[in-house]
Amino acid sequence: MRAAAAAVVLLVACGGGARARAPITQPVKAVAKTAGDRILPLLPEGAQLIVELDLSRLRANPVVGKLVTQVLSGPHLPLGDVPASPLAAAEMVVLASYGMGTSQAATVTVLATREQVPGGVPLGDGLVALGPEIWTAQLEARAAIAGNNGVLVAAPDLMSLRDHAMPDGAPGAALRITARLSFDARVALARQTGLEAPPARVSVWGDVIDDLAIIVDADAADPGDKKTKQPAKRLETGVRGMLAGLAAEPSLQALGLPSSLQGARIIAKGTWVRTIIAVGPSHLQRVVQRANALLAAQAPNNS
Repeated sequence: MRAAAAAVVLLVACGGGARARAPITQPVKAVAKTAGDRILPLLPEGAQLIVELDLSRLRANPVVGKLVTQVLSGPHLPLGDVPASPLAAAEMVVLASYGMGTSQAATVTVLATREQVPGGVPLGDGLVALGPEIWTAQLEARAAIAGNNGVLVAAPDLMSLRDHAMPDGAPGAALRITARLSFDARVALARQTGLEAPPARVSVWGDVIDDLAIIVDADAADPGDKKTKQPAKRLETGVRGMLAGLAAEPSLQALGLPSSLQGARIIAKGTWVRTIIAVGPSHLQRVVQRANALLAAQAPNNS
């Protein structure tokens, strides 16, 4: 879950674009393909958490591109086992976590890059895998099948959940997070977030234009719990508490983001809870200015 948190924080700090709101009770059909589409079919089945960051899209944004480039070239970006140097040139990064909350927990990373990656396993077509050998070997085998004109497709239920938060007609995404959490994974999530009743399924979408918008769809339904009444209302209460906690974080306060977190729109319908975090263009400009000032203050030779 640290990778997911890092991805969300990066997007919050770096921008997004508001879109028309999609229904929260039905998945939507994405109009445009996004950069992670060619990577997802290569992932071994059973991923509980998938984080996709389109680094090229972030770098190309006129508002946040320079900031993102500087951050990705820095030494302290907390994205799993990925060192800073490959991220500086990577076009896309996808992280997939398995066995969350268990002793068999593992994360594999796939980078879209033309650069050499120390310790990486080449998958062909400009893709490189990092992670435990037992998992990278599976990625390598699946990439070989695809390279021999084999047909590989991601699970339909995964793709449906992935598209759930993506607004109809959106031209792409800078961030996508898809989570299908087991009981052990939800216990681990509860410890890390403080949520009393963490969701079993999560879909996150965010994009970059001149403002920021992140949509988080969370399914409060628990197949193993038939007694809890109004699970969405319970999750909504937990989400509000979590947003308040994030708003109190010193790093987000320094960026000037608490008002956006506290003003997030939360909609509960059926078993789903949708959270919409938005930062307008002028506010985003101030966030970028503050982020640049913080990076300058942390420079090694700053005096």
